[in-house]
Amino acid sequence: MTKMILETNIVNDIPILSIYQEKIYNSPLVFFIHGYGADREQAIDFGYMLAKKGFYYVSMDCKGHGERKVENESNRFTQVFPRDTGLDTYVHMHEVIEQSAIDIQNLIEYFKGIERIDANKIGLSGFSMGGYAAFYIAANNPDIKVAIPIAGKPSFTKAWLDSITSTATYEQWRTQIHDAEREVEKRTEYFQLLDPFEKMSGFFPKPLLIINGDQDIDSPYFYSLELYKNLLPLYSEQPNNFKLSMPFINHQFNYDIKQEACDWFEKHLG
Repeated sequence: MTKMILETNIVNDIPILSIYQEKIYNSPLVFFIHGYGADREQAIDFGYMLAKKGFYYVSMDCKGHGERKVENESNRFTQVFPRDTGLDTYVHMHEVIEQSAIDIQNLIEYFKGIERIDANKIGLSGFSMGGYAAFYIAANNPDIKVAIPIAGKPSFTKAWLDSITSTATYEQWRTQIHDAEREVEKRTEYFQLLDPFEKMSGFFPKPLLIINGDQDIDSPYFYSLELYKNLLPLYSEQPNNFKLSMPFINHQFNYDIKQEACDWFEKHLG
């Protein structure tokens, strides 16, 4: 029986966790990005599932998470919104996403020099914040050959503006949101710079599986559905490379989703 290896390491100041089979070489590489508030250990079982299929699995502690959590983190934006709205946290999450794209590129360059890795076969997945990040990185990084965003939103700007509009419907926050108009504009400009929605057309014809729970109120499916409708004509001649999966669940990364993601990677990256 092939020995399974789980190891932790620090690469370019990025704490990572790797799972792979000891005697398998030229393995496809799959990165996983965790959700906001989690860490690199969030989906260890998913890592084992992929490693059993011959993949080299890598997850990392994102900016401000896990071993990278610091007391006075340096951020682009200060907190300006009422705490209970969660808007400042939402903005910070996108700063983490932006840094995650830089981190993934640094890790790709590192693993290109590792003998047991097939650097021509690199996949990416992520859950929740990691799903957002998977859209963003897939839209901007040509090294990613297969992507599986899970429970994320591909429309950064629209989702942000929807959050502002919905928050302002609450009487206790309406005035504060109105008074913070300039701050809202600054953050809107930031979201527009990051927004992967239009850029996702550049990912075609590479395999893309979008998974979004039908009952997910944290990441409502209609953002993914809009992207699906936008990309469907492009993939009309490559239908096997594109899928929107909407299981009847809320905001979760359960076994069935993990199995579906593993099967997609095995089919398109193995």
